[in-house]
Amino acid sequence: MSDESQVHGAVAATTAAARTAGLDARSTARCELLATELATNLVKHAYGGRLLVTASGDGVVQLAAVDRGPGIADVPASMADGYTTTSSLGGGLGICRRVATRFDLYSRPGQGTVVLARVGAGAESADGIEVGGVLTPHPAQSVVGDGYGVTWEGDRLTVAVVDGLGHGPGAAEARQATLDLAGRHTVTDVSRLLRELDAGLRTTRGAAAGVAQIDGWGRRLTYGCVGNVTGRLYPPREGRTLLCMPGILGAGVPTRSHRLDSADWTDPAVLVMHTDGINGRWRLEDYPEVDRHHPAILAALIWQDAHRGNDDATVVVIRTPTNKDVR
Repeated sequence: MSDESQVHGAVAATTAAARTAGLDARSTARCELLATELATNLVKHAYGGRLLVTASGDGVVQLAAVDRGPGIADVPASMADGYTTTSSLGGGLGICRRVATRFDLYSRPGQGTVVLARVGAGAESADGIEVGGVLTPHPAQSVVGDGYGVTWEGDRLTVAVVDGLGHGPGAAEARQATLDLAGRHTVTDVSRLLRELDAGLRTTRGAAAGVAQIDGWGRRLTYGCVGNVTGRLYPPREGRTLLCMPGILGAGVPTRSHRLDSADWTDPAVLVMHTDGINGRWRLEDYPEVDRHHPAILAALIWQDAHRGNDDATVVVIRTPTNKDVR
């Protein structure tokens, strides 16, 4: 985002997202103010900045401003009204913190900044587990073929990440059908859910999908995946990539492709899931102290550093919370 004319487009996209999320007029106005302030900051201070806008089915609009600008050396000072590094009034971040339901900021001096603002009261965590993500469409499309869904049932969390085959409306239809099926009812058998997705997507072009289910009581992760979705689990020590079988859900996936992976859900634990619009060349250690921030911050950082730029892209982060600097 490099031109002030793009601010109007960012506000229009945010208004549409608020409508999709079912927000009322007052909350929609808050979203529009946030979009104006964040997009204006990107134009004035950032290099190659983007504003990622997402609407969720539980009534939340999320705005994530990511940039490769100079970073913020003194984050607390930047929250004060009147703070500026230019001739502008410089009250933007303080306004955003007051207007947003949830606000967070992560900055690396000399490398860039992520500002996260959410409006709406949707559930973000349960039983000591937090989820956050970002998604973007193919650059030539107005609809997104990737997505993710989150379902809580007691102490059990199910997260589905889906990549509809191809791009455009057909991929978006497959994505939505997958998320509708996955969210219709919570199942305790991930293999059964994958079989139901395979059967239910026969009338679509098909999709790849990864399903993570965390039993908070038993502290156990079960993971199933078919197609090009990556799951990478980080316990306190070295991370590992979780098992994913080849195939397309909706094309009659053989039973052997419903093999599952499992692991202890330790504390702390981080699970990153993403579609193939994100390459695998990111490293968690490149983001020091990111565990002190909302998981969508890490998702936005991975998107920025590993987005291929020629595909739909989704990144979701699931993790146990730590002491945070959410502001």
